Amino acid sequence: MNRILIILISILLIGCCNEPKLLNNGLTKKATKITVYYIKIERDSLNTELRDTLSIRENQYNNHNQISKLFQKTLFDGETLEINYIYNDFNKIKTEIVKISTDSLPFDVNYIYKDSLLYQTKSIVENSTERFEQIETCYYRKDRTKEKEISTQLFIDLETTDTIRNSVSKSYFDKNEFIDRTETIRYDNPNQNRKMEFTYDCGILVKTLEYNNKDSLILTTKYKYQLDQYENWIKKESIDNDKLNYIQTREIKYK
Repeated sequence: MNRILIILISILLIGCCNEPKLLNNGLTKKATKITVYYIKIERDSLNTELRDTLSIRENQYNNHNQISKLFQKTLFDGETLEINYIYNDFNKIKTEIVKISTDSLPFDVNYIYKDSLLYQTKSIVENSTERFEQIETCYYRKDRTKEKEISTQLFIDLETTDTIRNSVSKSYFDKNEFIDRTETIRYDNPNQNRKMEFTYDCGILVKTLEYNNKDSLILTTKYKYQLDQYENWIKKESIDNDKLNYIQTREIKYK
């Protein structure tokens, strides 16, 4: 009897994990800034590894451990992206003010809540001839956990008032609100339709599977991490079909 009990306890212990408790910043500890470097891995004709830093992103955080500003620069073309986050009286994001270096004016992403849960985000970019809208709608289970998100992109010709739905993306979440799978439908090019499945280990993404428009597996990506003393990753390797393809490194400035 005792032997059976020991076996059962061992099975339970193997199935458990010590998932770290994360703050609003996605870390285990308060921080003022996170700098992320995106590095592409390639090899030349002699199979020598070449590393090319594609972009640098900097996230700044407020006293509530919430992101307050994002700045990203792509090094190969010098373009920049800047987002400032405005919060409402309930410390929920109210508006993102987005500035892209290729656009003359910034645009807003507005957040809409129902029963304290995020219902929609809307962004509109308009010029003299066309209007672009991106709308993301959230759906919840009875226990108020997020079940699904649907994002649509619309192009409107202001001269003819024609509306073109360019794409729809659907994300499905598990009971822990981790993304379980995604579907992307491209109306302008169905050959680019994609599906993805996500696998986690103790709340950490370890593998994704990508399928084409014919439901054939085209890409398996595995992720490996290096952690610091606070159990936050500082290096993330993306291995595509058993080949190291990308590396992300993070510099975290803790409070």
